Amino acid sequence: MKNIIYTIKWLVKRPLFLKKEVKNLYQKIVYQPQSQFLLSNDVSPLCPLEPIKFYSFVGRISFALREFIALISNGVIFKKRILLDGFDNIDMHSIYAIGNDDVPHPKPPLVELKKDRTVDNDIFKTIEKSYFLANDRDPDKFDRASWWEEMTQAFKRELFDQQGNINQEYLVNFRGLKELPANIVRDQFLVVNRDFGYYISYLKSIDLVLEYHRHAKIVQKEILLSLSESYAGNNLSVHYRGIRLSLRLLFHSIMVDNLLKNTKLPKRPVIWEIGAGYGGLARILKSYIPNSCHILLDLPETLTYCGYFIAYNFPNKKVAYLSDIIDRLDEFDKLIAQYDFILIPPWVSPYIPNSSVDLVIDTYSMSEMSKVYAKYYIKHIDRTLNYGGYFYSINKRFKREDDKYAFYEWKFESEFTTILYEYSKYLHPQWLGRKI
Repeated sequence: MKNIIYTIKWLVKRPLFLKKEVKNLYQKIVYQPQSQFLLSNDVSPLCPLEPIKFYSFVGRISFALREFIALISNGVIFKKRILLDGFDNIDMHSIYAIGNDDVPHPKPPLVELKKDRTVDNDIFKTIEKSYFLANDRDPDKFDRASWWEEMTQAFKRELFDQQGNINQEYLVNFRGLKELPANIVRDQFLVVNRDFGYYISYLKSIDLVLEYHRHAKIVQKEILLSLSESYAGNNLSVHYRGIRLSLRLLFHSIMVDNLLKNTKLPKRPVIWEIGAGYGGLARILKSYIPNSCHILLDLPETLTYCGYFIAYNFPNKKVAYLSDIIDRLDEFDKLIAQYDFILIPPWVSPYIPNSSVDLVIDTYSMSEMSKVYAKYYIKHIDRTLNYGGYFYSINKRFKREDDKYAFYEWKFESEFTTILYEYSKYLHPQWLGRKI
């Protein structure tokens, strides 16, 4: 009798287990593997944690269709899951006031709850002074690539007024005020843009979120749910699952993931980024590698953006601008020990000590330079990189113009063991080598 009773109970449970298997099948169809989990015997609900759900091809089609219907029905048929800066009323404080299933918890450090930071007026004066020092003291005066020379002139027209003083209003709004041809200040306008209007911006935002889900095929979900755009520069972003998304943030997510997975850095690493732009990648890496010293190098015009961006995001870190260290370049090793960030123009490279750098990063920079600039950096990468240190590159394979020095032409004196060699989603070789 006991066996019969248990058999009946066992048979009654079969439909429940079948339901569980149906849910498992649903997961396999809709979610990517890293968002699937093993359902328990009591048929627990599918994963309630929204930030760790990343959709498969079928899931992305479903998401896009749902969001399109939500858009054209103005949220009546489906609730919109995307919010847009500049169009929607967004209260990040309320979103994170109490932990819930819709946003990551605890709040990631890179998520800013409001635009309440200001940069002291003295910092603007320091940035201005450093810019003129960078130009006036340059002993090399290398020719720049023709396209970059054009960008330099465009930057200067916006960055300085007719009296030669720095345009603070422009710098505070450099990612949301005016679109310039260079990508570092252009791609901020490609998704959410007041000129597009709400409808087109929302459609473009759907595409961006779909890219976010596609990135989970190659980027750890823990990194994707932790990255969020800064308010520095007042760009308009896409709000999704409690974070601010942009095209550049997705680009940075791939680099951060590859660097964290494939490098073993010392407790106080020195990271040299050639072509640092406005500092977006450095901001993220500093969150993951807080004890590092970042040397951020770019041309003087771009370095003004970087100076403001770093000052905005790291008010409590020690930041060295050129005007702060102009008389101490011969003791650069002490500067490395003293500062969290050191912002330098190209001609300061020879002052970086031999074998003092643990990681050099160059993405979409050297293959766009004139040969004289690119060869200059190759020489100093060879010289400054520690044995066992890393060089990470995403650059074009071939030159498009005669005066370029693309990836396949680089010649190092040092030898590197290849740690990572992939064809980047962004159409160029992605290479990480360790110096031996």
